[in-house]
Amino acid sequence: MSKVIIISRFFPVGHKRQQEKTDFLAKFWANHGIIMQNYHLEQLIDDYANVSKIGFLMNPKKHTIRKGNRFKKGDYFSPRVWSGRPYHSKQIIVAPDTKIKEVYQIEIRNDLSILIDNKAFNSIDILANNDGLNKEDFINWFSNQLPFKGQIICWNTYNINY
Repeated sequence: MSKVIIISRFFPVGHKRQQEKTDFLAKFWANHGIIMQNYHLEQLIDDYANVSKIGFLMNPKKHTIRKGNRFKKGDYFSPRVWSGRPYHSKQIIVAPDTKIKEVYQIEIRNDLSILIDNKAFNSIDILANNDGLNKEDFINWFSNQLPFKGQIICWNTYNINY
């Protein structure tokens, strides 16, 4: 059975860009090579319209970062979004169950130093970019959760250079 990963369509409350679109879904689809078929296109038409733009103009979302230690390489996840208000609306499946190709342990400390698999990682820009954010948005996303321990979950094979 697949575990659910919710892809955020909007910046969360508390982020300086709260309620603005993240374009994460389009970035996920662009990286995942999704061809929209029966995934509730009528509810997600704006996200799908951004796929070609995202694919050419921005870096696609190559991974997601999650708190805890729930995922393993080889697991499958069901990518979903909320149909409306998070936790108070139905979930929409946005792609077929997806195999996790790689998992890394991540720690972000109060001073914003980062450890990946217990090794110092010095490029927050690369990490943010691979997660579909710029550095400032990435820092703001995690600033209320520090210190943070979790996982980087990758759904396709690439040289992550961590």
